[in-house]
Amino acid sequence: MRISYIAVSLVGIVILGTAGYVLLEGWSIVEAFYMTMITVTTVGFNEVRELSTTGRMLTVALMILGVGTLFYGIAIIAEIRFEERIRQIFGRRKLVKELDRLENHHIICGHGRIGSTVAGEYARESLPHVIIESDESIAAHLDQEGKLVILGDATLDETLMEAHVEKAKSLVCALATDAENVFVTLTARALNPDIFILSRAALDSSIGKMEAAGADRVVSPYIMGGMRMAQSVLRPKLAGFLDEVTGHATTDLDFDEVTVPEGSDLVGMALRESKISQETGVYLLSIRHASGEMRFNPGPDFQIQAGDHLYALGTPAQVESLRKRVLAK
Repeated sequence: MRISYIAVSLVGIVILGTAGYVLLEGWSIVEAFYMTMITVTTVGFNEVRELSTTGRMLTVALMILGVGTLFYGIAIIAEIRFEERIRQIFGRRKLVKELDRLENHHIICGHGRIGSTVAGEYARESLPHVIIESDESIAAHLDQEGKLVILGDATLDETLMEAHVEKAKSLVCALATDAENVFVTLTARALNPDIFILSRAALDSSIGKMEAAGADRVVSPYIMGGMRMAQSVLRPKLAGFLDEVTGHATTDLDFDEVTVPEGSDLVGMALRESKISQETGVYLLSIRHASGEMRFNPGPDFQIQAGDHLYALGTPAQVESLRKRVLAK
């Protein structure tokens, strides 16, 4: 804003000087403009014509105003650059401190259309996450929004280590090319053998490579998008229902996963005894055993074990009630 004021002031001085020479000396506009410019910029060429006493006083005034405004502008620019540098230094220190506090967090590599959607969902769920972005303008915008962002190349070991990949819970590879996503997957798996890695694949031929590199799951947006579009045409009611339970529609309904921990009083209890649905209000759609076996619409005699994943449908409050019930000892 201050630089704009300086620019407007300089334009005003040039207009004032040009008009002054035209009115006081009777010069043409071109001569008056030329004289004003060499005076304001202190170039030091000879006078266009012989000046009267009044014209010389105008010239002195233009020198003072022009030089003063120019020096003030230089000072303002230097101040802005200094402030930016100070903000960068303190911002960097703040980033390092925030990153050092992270544990069991989520890493997003790339903040394009896929990455930004993932980040939005993490923010909605209040999950701790850090974004790695190589585009300086995007990273600066995210920083201004208060997002935790690292400006760097996600394919480099040092960048992933700066994001504390060794302590992270998951990593999403959402970079522009499959080659980059394969490389990030390979690097992240080497740095943290236990991290859950989800990678984006643009080509079908890349899916196997990403799985071989260590990705736990590979998603092709084009395949998923095409299947979803086909379902919307073939089974529109079902597609609408899926939109509601997966959060793509504006409805107060959640489809969530809750894991039964060791020590929960539900361990070894039959569903009938647990009274999960009656106490929490959720509808239990299925249960996946720790072994990987999936049981859809489990019966009342189904016995809950530690490590079971409960897939439930309900309002956010009901799902939260289920979480608390599962953690009870």
